[in-house]
Amino acid sequence: MISKIVIFTDLDGTLLHNETFKFENIRQYIKNLLSKNISIIPNSSKTKAEIYNFCHDLEEELPFIVENGAAIYKMNLVNSDFPEKIILSRDKDEILNVFFKKIPKELISKCKFVLKLKKDEQLKIFGLSEKQLSYASDREFSVPLIFKGNKAEKNNLFRLAYNMGLTMQEGGRVINLSDKVSKSSAMKKVSRIFEKTEKQELKIIGVGDNFNDLDMLKSSDIACLVFNEKFKLDILNINNCLVSKKPAPDGWEEVVKMALEKIQ
Repeated sequence: MISKIVIFTDLDGTLLHNETFKFENIRQYIKNLLSKNISIIPNSSKTKAEIYNFCHDLEEELPFIVENGAAIYKMNLVNSDFPEKIILSRDKDEILNVFFKKIPKELISKCKFVLKLKKDEQLKIFGLSEKQLSYASDREFSVPLIFKGNKAEKNNLFRLAYNMGLTMQEGGRVINLSDKVSKSSAMKKVSRIFEKTEKQELKIIGVGDNFNDLDMLKSSDIACLVFNEKFKLDILNINNCLVSKKPAPDGWEEVVKMALEKIQ
């Protein structure tokens, strides 16, 4: 039986260059995949505005998952019975209310909330232009922060947040305070919609480069890691994970080709 292939992919440092956020080198490859009925679903910590902008640059309409699994957009493109927006998270104000009520003050004092900083500091932390920063700041379900405590304190913060129904999602530049959502749970929901729509077996390829991609990779049929010098394979604990030799964006094409060869 021919399988329906769905690629769930992180963006920053995975499909997009880690510093420039460009993907021009692999634009045509992405379009070739889409023309072969291979579905590509961005699954990112990015906001709705940021991923809309990515799709605009790609000149393609894609379903996508935002803010580390907080909401799913455009599944009506796959199945018209489904809404354009599926929300899986409480909003950021509710999340912050729980956080400030229940996290000890000594740990809160070591959290540097990025969007409360001066604009030039935000630009430096995110590595974005002013226009890109406006998209990144348009958050509905998560709060980016930097933790200034030691490793033991950070582990304690993560544990306490988890116990109160929140998560701390660690990416390449910031930690995102979120509801108890994940890239994996959102990916599984999207996969179930595909299963209701397609009359083929699904093959799920997951592509990432960092800590907040782990659950997505572990839930994929084929896990793909784009080279990231700060993140090593031995941390993953995933069997048969494919790893690119190049960083993004070329590493994305490299490792996806490896995954497709494995399926064929």
